Amino acid sequence: MTSEASDAPDEIGACMRPCAPDARPLMGPVPGIANAYINAAHNCWGITWGPIAGKVMSELILDGKASLDLSAFRADRYTTKVSRRGRKQQTSDVGEQW
Repeated sequence: MTSEASDAPDEIGACMRPCAPDARPLMGPVPGIANAYINAAHNCWGITWGPIAGKVMSELILDGKASLDLSAFRADRYTTKVSRRGRKQQTSDVGEQW
């Protein structure tokens, strides 16, 4: 706000809402890190989704399984799947990949 009603604002701020590129939150285990979990990027719905997100994450952490399917919210959905085995011809996969 400004101290003078007719002047420009003294300070400008922006609210950054954490949001994943596909607008779905990140929920579940953190890939590659044992005993680490993420529950973030709920955008402006965080306060609404907080109770159920907390409930299913606590189930996942304490019981090893959530009562809801969290696969759509996996944190590794943006990573490229790397084939660790199989044959390659230059940079292309050839033959059976496993």
